[in-house]
Amino acid sequence: MTDPRAPLTLEYADSVGELRLVRQPPPAGSSTCSITYVGPAGWAFDPPGRGGTARLVNQLMTSAAGRLDRVALARVLDRLGATLGHRAAPESGEITIWGPTSEWGRLLALLADVVLRPRFASSDLARARRQIRERQLREIGQPGNRADRELLRAIFPSGHPYSETGFGSPRSVDHVARSDLVRFHRAHYTGGGAVLVATTPVSSREFVRAARRTFRELPTTRPPDFPALSAAPSRPAVRSIPLRGRSQVEIRLGGRSIARSDPAYPAAYLANEVLGGRPLLSRLFQRVRERGGLAYHASSGLEAMRFGGYWFAQAGTGRERWRRVVPMLRDEVRRLGSVSIPSAALATIRESAIGEIPLALESTAEAHELAVDVAYHGLPADYWIQWPDTLRALRAEEIRDAARTALDLRGAATVVAGPVR
Repeated sequence: MTDPRAPLTLEYADSVGELRLVRQPPPAGSSTCSITYVGPAGWAFDPPGRGGTARLVNQLMTSAAGRLDRVALARVLDRLGATLGHRAAPESGEITIWGPTSEWGRLLALLADVVLRPRFASSDLARARRQIRERQLREIGQPGNRADRELLRAIFPSGHPYSETGFGSPRSVDHVARSDLVRFHRAHYTGGGAVLVATTPVSSREFVRAARRTFRELPTTRPPDFPALSAAPSRPAVRSIPLRGRSQVEIRLGGRSIARSDPAYPAAYLANEVLGGRPLLSRLFQRVRERGGLAYHASSGLEAMRFGGYWFAQAGTGRERWRRVVPMLRDEVRRLGSVSIPSAALATIRESAIGEIPLALESTAEAHELAVDVAYHGLPADYWIQWPDTLRALRAEEIRDAARTALDLRGAATVVAGPVR
């Protein structure tokens, strides 16, 4: 009988040049596979005055490649029963293909074509520019998007790798030419610092052999170094963004945090789950929404990346209630770092978090996301196997201390966007 936990143990295989290869067994009974290329191609690398370059490159790579224009690529994907997706982050760019296991070889070859030979056609560039401009408009006019953007700008100084959302400005996006896209792609979509992750039933040996054939033209050069992180501490900031014609006020409270490699990450992860990461169970949801009835939503997040991170607590409420909600968010963050969590409450949150792992193994796509996370951060191959024991070993005092560091109110920023005065 197949071990249902098999997808949780990854196999670090031989490399193709500088490109690291990782194989993950698929969930039991799965008939699909997923393959992802992820490398250091995020918007922190955008050239000066060319904000939006990384997002444009990442999006356009999945539009047309090699001999396939946009329509031809869509038809090939349709015939294969496959999908092609992209994702950009401050540090990285991802390209993922998903489809039937029976076509895994063709899917890998198609992914290689997309990664190695994007076309960057002028008509596709014009379309991508329009789509990014629409996102820029939402960032300016929608309370939630505006609050997210302004929080990052309040936490991190201008020029910091994490200070922007990657969409640039109308002016910067208009100035991105095809030559900029080609130059960025050539510098960042290489084997150096990148990883290819496959969730497939084929053996590691067969996967390596196919990857060497399809990705043999991938340059082995290393991309530019990640921009230096400012060591200057954050200063407390309060920003109020009046937006006319809106009925909802979005609140964001947040600050700098730790990197994923920090030994305190598991404890900080649980601290965030207690604060607002667990729907219905978390403190923010219970106090602000359930008992107080003061918010449409209330939650928190911890973005721990390779080189650093940030945390946030958020809520959406009415124009007449937001002044009562802001101190509630601060109080809950402060309490988390000063008072140990009661054992019963901690056990409930911890087991809920652990219970997510088996659920993620019900589909190839979700299991694959776990593998990409481990591979990108270079974590041990059995990281998710050990994860439940890691969480259960944490004491309430360790979580309290991690919260004090990873969700630090000193230097935290508060942003309110919507119908405020």
